[in-house]
Amino acid sequence: MSEHKRNAVVCVSGGVDSITTAYYVAKVVQPPKMLLLHCNYGQRTAEYERWCVKQASEDLKVPLKEIDISWLKELSTSLLVKDVPIPETREIDLWNPEEARKRILKWWDVCRNAILLTIGLAHAESLDLSSYLSTSHRDIWDVYIGIRRETPVAMKDNTPEFIEEMNRMAEASTHFGGYKIYAPLIGLDKDAVIRLGEQLKVPWAYTYSCYAGAGWWNEHPMHCGACSNCKRRYFAFKEAGTTDPSFYAKPIEESFVRVREDVYTTSTTRYPQP
Repeated sequence: MSEHKRNAVVCVSGGVDSITTAYYVAKVVQPPKMLLLHCNYGQRTAEYERWCVKQASEDLKVPLKEIDISWLKELSTSLLVKDVPIPETREIDLWNPEEARKRILKWWDVCRNAILLTIGLAHAESLDLSSYLSTSHRDIWDVYIGIRRETPVAMKDNTPEFIEEMNRMAEASTHFGGYKIYAPLIGLDKDAVIRLGEQLKVPWAYTYSCYAGAGWWNEHPMHCGACSNCKRRYFAFKEAGTTDPSFYAKPIEESFVRVREDVYTTSTTRYPQP
């Protein structure tokens, strides 16, 4: 099967990065067949994320499958799955490496990205094997995930090295092999993702970034405006020169000087390569 005829399973969370990845795959990669996968791992913002993913599925006219892995909540130590107040992150601390390292364990769900990609890979292999067993021809599906480089400190499962390891796992753990795992945004900062999303006409109102969950506003999920992810989103839209249609329950302070230490070489590619 030639590369341009490969199908795509896209893992989507409902955030800026994953929804942009879905639009990128649909409009740039243009696979013959495409499936969106959304997992509920017990995250406190599941209802808001699910709403966004469903809107994107309808807009792209791509089928969506929802997977319940809420058992992960029982294992995770992350605040993302606990009914406790989310601490506010000061704007000045967003790009401070030392402060970022302190925050990581607040948001680390055990093995989450590895589990999500394994679920995507299982669907890819199942669809391929079903075709082979019924027609004697393979129908290869690749797996896409919307992780990107994190600054100033990267989580281990948000790196190119992680994707390389998962590709080795994909080859070793499947019968035929040949499936690929892609993270097309891996070399981009969040503002660059938003610029790419503008080119792809991503409806930003259908994306959700908040760690805490803040209810609904005008029938759309509301952002708390206090957690680190809300603030990174807010400033990324500012840097990209794009309007963020989201409502923030708490106004975000803009009167500070951003200090960012990039940890990777900045990508200059207009469109990431699939």
